[in-house]
Amino acid sequence: MRMKTGDIIGKVDKKDIRLGVHWRDAWINCCSLGFSSDNSFYFSSKFHSRGDLQFGPSILKNNHLFDQKPDQYHSVKAGFHVSLHPRGKFMHVKDNLEKKILYKKEINWYPVAAPFNLLILYSPPLDLCKSEKDKSDFYTQIPDTYADSIQIRIDIFPRDTKEHHPFIRIVWIFWGRCPDYLVRVSMNLIERRTPALLYWPADEGLKL
Repeated sequence: MRMKTGDIIGKVDKKDIRLGVHWRDAWINCCSLGFSSDNSFYFSSKFHSRGDLQFGPSILKNNHLFDQKPDQYHSVKAGFHVSLHPRGKFMHVKDNLEKKILYKKEINWYPVAAPFNLLILYSPPLDLCKSEKDKSDFYTQIPDTYADSIQIRIDIFPRDTKEHHPFIRIVWIFWGRCPDYLVRVSMNLIERRTPALLYWPADEGLKL
């Protein structure tokens, strides 16, 4: 199913919504996201379903992180997830199999008063990504000529947002909606080759 840039979807009853891309003849699953009944938000990366997870807080420079080395490494066997919780106002990074909290950050995010960036994910170069037989629920088409990595940004917006300002090199925006806030997932063509990385802002300020 194709979504036009800027479309806002209604809340989906599924536990997880999978997002991906169609590139050449490959269906590449990128990530999944979902909401719980208490308005918590959950995100997981398909690129980190097993193996080394490179992650950590970072300071953005011109919306890129390429000169920043990962803060931590962790080996995962069944993936991980990032969760954002209204009660207690914190973010967790948690190992799915070991149920171990890898990182916790307390942030004054709820209720959402202004847009802010939650995390940024980098895919491996597309020509190194595995094609899946079971394609994602929602996907976008990537030009055949592009074979570099994709940047995926997860940004949180107030529920009554009417306008937003997408980034220049964006190829797709997917909107998730829960009763109290919106989640914007942006896929950007960065024209660089990177490993699979996961970062979130190091400072306490909530901003895009």
